[in-house]
Amino acid sequence: MMKKINIKRILPFFCALLAFSTCKVESDSIFTMFDDVKVTFHNHSQYAIVEDAVVNDGDSVHIYFTITSAHEDMMAIVVDSTNGTGTYSQREILTTESERRSYSGVRKFKMQRDGKMTFRFYAKNDKNVYIGDGYTSITVDGAPSYTLFADRKLYAPVEGEDSPSFLSFSTGQTYSYNEAAAFSDQIDFGIDTIFDNRPQYSTFLVYNLYALTVDEYPVPYYDVSGWTKRETKFSAPITASNAYTTFTRTLVSSSRIGEQASNQAINREQTDGIQYTQGLAAASMMYFQTPEGKYGAMYVNQATRDQQGRHYVSVDIKIQK
Repeated sequence: MMKKINIKRILPFFCALLAFSTCKVESDSIFTMFDDVKVTFHNHSQYAIVEDAVVNDGDSVHIYFTITSAHEDMMAIVVDSTNGTGTYSQREILTTESERRSYSGVRKFKMQRDGKMTFRFYAKNDKNVYIGDGYTSITVDGAPSYTLFADRKLYAPVEGEDSPSFLSFSTGQTYSYNEAAAFSDQIDFGIDTIFDNRPQYSTFLVYNLYALTVDEYPVPYYDVSGWTKRETKFSAPITASNAYTTFTRTLVSSSRIGEQASNQAINREQTDGIQYTQGLAAASMMYFQTPEGKYGAMYVNQATRDQQGRHYVSVDIKIQK
């Protein structure tokens, strides 16, 4: 015998299904609602790129683009760029009446940053609302042009001990006195320490550096008379509050390092601090130039002690390849 269908029980389900079907027809899917906007890249010059590319420091880059909207006017075009440090910039271009459905432009720049920069081009409507970017972007990857040596520890020289107090910019290695003797042709500087000359800070160490070309060697119990003397030069220490920002955010390619360093007087063989806030003081920076002509910068992270109580400074170094 056929069962009797209870209309009262299935009616709510039928209504819900009908409502869902109606919404599906009338509403855009989140996966297709921005399909009206398209972005196309063009090969209009010898520097043009139309897809992700790797370029060298100093290369010119042109990104020619056309952005179109099939059904809605574009009142503004936004050029958005981000880089590997998490910083970004935006440029908003207001369109004219003839450009509301199709806009063409170009982004030109010289690559002066190692690492990736990603560019997006998107449109906004008359309500200032995002309406699409064509689901595309272009990433420009700056090939490595400088070398970073991070957290190199240089220990205060102590008579009778053999801790690393010498450093080579070409290798990024630190060396003790006995080790450095065998690699003196690579050694760019050593460090020495004195106590702060002010009575209230008399227990504070002052760290200074010296090239091996100095006339009067500051560590009397090290004999370097037979060593090769590299003629590395240094700027005066820079203690400005923005030294860290300059080191991390400005010195981002070989060309940028060269531009900034060439504006400094790089003519010193040693520092001559007499207070702990001078010389190789924490949060200070200095530029240098090697005998081979390479520019670089060195930032002092901290002056402290290790678990064994040994005093040291930690430095980060950037040097042109």
